[in-house]
Amino acid sequence: MHRFPISPESVSGDRVVLRDAQARHASVVLRVRAGERVVVFDGSGREFDVELESVNAREVTGRIVITRTVSGIPLHITLLQGVPKGAKMDDVIRMGTEIGVVEFVPFLSERTVAEARQRAERWRRVATEAAKQSGRSDVPVVYDPSPLTQALEKLAGYDLVLVPWEAERNRSVRDVLEHTGRASKIAIVIGPEGGLEAREVEEAAGVGGVPVTLGPLVLRTETAGIVAVSMVLYGLAMRDNQQGRPQALVE
Repeated sequence: MHRFPISPESVSGDRVVLRDAQARHASVVLRVRAGERVVVFDGSGREFDVELESVNAREVTGRIVITRTVSGIPLHITLLQGVPKGAKMDDVIRMGTEIGVVEFVPFLSERTVAEARQRAERWRRVATEAAKQSGRSDVPVVYDPSPLTQALEKLAGYDLVLVPWEAERNRSVRDVLEHTGRASKIAIVIGPEGGLEAREVEEAAGVGGVPVTLGPLVLRTETAGIVAVSMVLYGLAMRDNQQGRPQALVE
């Protein structure tokens, strides 16, 4: 069935209404018809099977026939990403959403050269579409870009903060995870093209950040965060499995 992201205000009792761009996409592009069933999700983890009653380019209405609360990955992973050039941030948001990132915090650092103004709304649209495509019933939060110092302020209360850095040669993600207790709220800090300055790594260390290596090869900024998130998900899933706890990854 086709999936549509909606706002909570689009649901009233057992009725759902899609308007404007969503209605045009459903009626003109996807050519759905009255009587068909679609899935809508409101970004909070709830999704609904909806039987459509009326369809036109201005408004699509339907009746909720099934309501579900969908559990996702039981890890809160936040990716702090130095804003890269061009459309690379689109790729970071899309792939990060597909693998389970909950929050994206774009930041500006000493080596940032990209123009970040007025791009956050586009990134939010990318996150919404990626959640729709990947079957997620929640949509990640995408913050407006901010200086690194302000971005780091969002990490109070995190169980673990990893800082992949090319100057760190010995401490791996695996090493850190093996010596970390139960962690459910994890942040990963990735520099822009050219990486983080040593001073910025020290600043991240001030909020508990741990510099780590992702391996012997130098990764692009748009690759590094996705690799690091994947390592964390896999590492904690394997550990929880061995200790008899629920897996951190779900199909």
